[in-house]
Amino acid sequence: MNWYLIIKFLHILAVTITVGGMFARQLVRGLAKKSDDVKTVASLTNVAVRIDRAMVIPWSNAILVVGIILAVIQKWPVFGFLQGALQNWLLVSNVLLVMMLVLIPTVFVPHSKKVETILQSALAEGRITAELNAVLTDKKNKLAHHAEEIIVLIITALMVLKPF
Repeated sequence: MNWYLIIKFLHILAVTITVGGMFARQLVRGLAKKSDDVKTVASLTNVAVRIDRAMVIPWSNAILVVGIILAVIQKWPVFGFLQGALQNWLLVSNVLLVMMLVLIPTVFVPHSKKVETILQSALAEGRITAELNAVLTDKKNKLAHHAEEIIVLIITALMVLKPF
């Protein structure tokens, strides 16, 4: 066994946990949207936040850090043709990663704050309000999460297949 194999294993582990967390989080959010009990919605929303904080956020950061280490160890061309290399799968992965990272401050964080505020008001009223229903079914947030999932799957495929 060598350092490369250990780093590669950690990278794959981080991807697995992150992707699992992303899909688990969305499954829980889907259940919350279907509930007609505001306390259940609050509980499920809390579970989704905990999945995000325990699995998605820290392990996606690990993917980035370990991926950089892996690229350095393997001397992979991180910037592809921009540095004169013939391989561009890592460059495409990095561009997709930046696109995904932009979603965090522009969509996910503002949406989470809005959900928390509206959920607290709905809990105070003891019912699912129209505002809560609207924020839980927000199309922009849904589209952004679908984009995030697709990007992660594409990056994973690029990482494994290294097609170009």
